[in-house]
Amino acid sequence: MNVFTFLLASVVVLATVAVAGLRHVPQGQVFTVHRFGRYRRTLGPGLRWVLPGFDRIGHHVSLIGHHVAVPMALNGPAASADLYYQILDPTRTGAVLDDVDALIQQQTHDALQALHGQNAPDKGMVALAESLKHEVNRRINALGLRVIRCAVYPG
Repeated sequence: MNVFTFLLASVVVLATVAVAGLRHVPQGQVFTVHRFGRYRRTLGPGLRWVLPGFDRIGHHVSLIGHHVAVPMALNGPAASADLYYQILDPTRTGAVLDDVDALIQQQTHDALQALHGQNAPDKGMVALAESLKHEVNRRINALGLRVIRCAVYPG
């Protein structure tokens, strides 16, 4: 009787651990998984399993519908750039998923500095927006991200 009780208790404990580790990731989203406070992996849509007690869900990240507004200073009056982007390959994006908006803002700022050196603001707002979109996409392509729309507005 002792062996049977031990086996039954073991099965119940293992089943409880297995169920406790299940996570449902909705379509169009990914979850970042952290172990001991560090990025471990990305969970794609569907029913996924994490190690209970060790793995924690860091962030719930939508793959579409991201918007970032970046203030910018051109040669004259102040302006702002609005960028809309998507996460195409979250596994390539990796740990950056936890703060992807800040990455896009930084890359946009750096791209604006590079374009400023090429006198791009003299082209007009529409041409500047296209140049900015192209330059930011060139910088973030390796991370599985893509700017789908960019607009530049005067002050």
